[in-house]
Amino acid sequence: MLICRRKQCGAGAITEFDMQLSALKWKVKNFTTGDIYVSVGRYDAGNNMRIAAGTYDVVIDRVPQTGTRKTSRRIQVYAMSDGEVEIGMV
Repeated sequence: MLICRRKQCGAGAITEFDMQLSALKWKVKNFTTGDIYVSVGRYDAGNNMRIAAGTYDVVIDRVPQTGTRKTSRRIQVYAMSDGEVEIGMV
């Protein structure tokens, strides 16, 4: 079963992806022309992952203070410019 969502993200806005299943790892592909900032769960400006335009990376769901693994189905993306973002289960 492939769990994947692709959404149009607006510049300067937070877009929420509510996935069908929870997972420890998510592959995030940035099809926008600017950087995106990704948080698992609620968007946190102080604790996120930057993904450059036209690239992808794997985001792992962990508690920042302890490194404890957890699973989530909610990912929020802040985009610097308009474009599409795709998130899929790894």
